[in-house]
Amino acid sequence: MRRVVLGILVALGAALAAGSDAQPRARPPNARIAPSPASNRPASNRPASNRPASNRPASSRPAPRVRTIEIQNADAAVYLAPRADAPRRGTLALGARFEIRARVAGEGCPVEWYAVDDGAWVCGHHVAIVDAPVARPVVPTIAEGRHLPYDYAFVAFDGTRAFIHPRDALTDDYYSALGEGFGIVVTGFVRHDGARWARTLRGLYVEADSLRMARGSDFVGVELDGAMDVAWVKRGGTTIHDRRGGRVVRRAGAREVLKVRAIDRGWAELVDGTFARTSGLHTWRPTPRPDGVPAEGTWIDVDVRSQVLVLFRGDRALYATLVSTGRAGPTATPPGLHRTWVKLAYSDMDDLERVDAEHNYAIERVPWVQYFEGANGLHAAFWHDDFGRRRSHGCVNLSPRDARVLYERSEPAVPPGWTALFPREDEPTTFVNVRE
Repeated sequence: MRRVVLGILVALGAALAAGSDAQPRARPPNARIAPSPASNRPASNRPASNRPASNRPASSRPAPRVRTIEIQNADAAVYLAPRADAPRRGTLALGARFEIRARVAGEGCPVEWYAVDDGAWVCGHHVAIVDAPVARPVVPTIAEGRHLPYDYAFVAFDGTRAFIHPRDALTDDYYSALGEGFGIVVTGFVRHDGARWARTLRGLYVEADSLRMARGSDFVGVELDGAMDVAWVKRGGTTIHDRRGGRVVRRAGAREVLKVRAIDRGWAELVDGTFARTSGLHTWRPTPRPDGVPAEGTWIDVDVRSQVLVLFRGDRALYATLVSTGRAGPTATPPGLHRTWVKLAYSDMDDLERVDAEHNYAIERVPWVQYFEGANGLHAAFWHDDFGRRRSHGCVNLSPRDARVLYERSEPAVPPGWTALFPREDEPTTFVNVRE
C-alpha cells in the first residue's frame, strides 16, 4: 500500500523530542560501567578450618549485581553512534531488558547514552537501570494457537465515535470520529450503562456494536526443498485430466496445492501423472537470480502476473505462496529489484493525508512489515482472504502466517527485544524482485 508510514518510524523522532525535559541522573555523565577491581589485600594467614569442606558455611559475599537497563518508552530509538544525528539502527520494545555494554555522554540526549549492542545506542531518557536479568521478548508476541499478535476490529459505520470514557457518550463528548473500515486494536471489553464497549490500544472506548472483529486468513504457503515445483488451483472445480485433453479424473478445490513435474503448451503435468490446464492455475514463471544479488544472498521473487511469491537463498527455493499485489495503474507494486530498507514488527498504516481519495483507510499495528521501495512493502493482511488476486494499494499483501515466515527468514534478522531494524550497508540484507 502507498501510505504515510506512522507508528514506529514516527515514534523514532517523537521519542527523542520527548527526552528534552528528562532529569539528569546522579551518576556523572561521563561515567562508565566497569567491573570492580580485584582486591589488593594479602591472603589471610589464619589456618584453614579443620571442618570438612562440605560443612563450611556459605560465603557471606553478596552475589554480583545484575546491571541491566529496561526500556521505559515503547519503540525507543536506537542509533549507530551516541548522538541524535547518527544513522538510525532501529527501535526497542517497551519492557525489554538489555545488558549495559557501555555508557557515555553524547549529543542530543539530556542524560547518558547506553550501548545495548555493537553500534546500537539508546538515550538514557528511555531507560531505567534495574537489578534484573536480561529479558528480550520476540516481538510481536504470538499466543499459542493464534496467528495474529493482537485482537483487531474494523469500524462498521462511518463516523463511529471514540470516547475517553463510555460515560461521555451521554453528552456525545467524543474524542475522535472513525471512518468506516478503519482498523483498530482491541485490548478488552467493558460494560457500562447496559452497553458493551471495546477498549482500544490507545485507551479509548468504542461501542462494540459499531465494530466487526477480524480473524485473519488461515491460508499458508508451501515449504520447498530447493526447487519451485508447486502450483495453486485458481477456482474450485478445476478439472484434472488423465492426459492432455483427456478424461476428467477429478475436480480440484480452490487454492489446492498441486505438485508439478513440468509445464508445456498450456498444460501442467503433475507428479502423479495427471494433467491440468495452466489457465486454471497460479503457476510461477522461472527466472534467474537477478544481477546484484549475491550467490548466497536472500531474495524474494514476486511474480505479479501469477500472484506467486518465492523466497530464495541463492539459487535454492525455500518457500512459496500466493500474494495480493497492487492493483494495476497508480497503485501498482513498483517493478524492479529493490533492497529492503527497514523491517518492523508492526506499523500503523493510513492514507489520511490524501484528499483525493474517495475512501481513506487507517489500520493500527499491521504486523511483520518489510518496506522495500518507499512505503511499499511486504506485510500481513488480516482484512481479506483474497490471496492470488491484485487488490492492494501497492504493497505485497501476505496471509498472517506467510508474513511471519518471510519476516523471520529474511535478512538481517530482527534481534529479540527489538521492534524495528534498519539494515547496515555492510551486512546481508534481502532483495525483492518484482516483475510483471
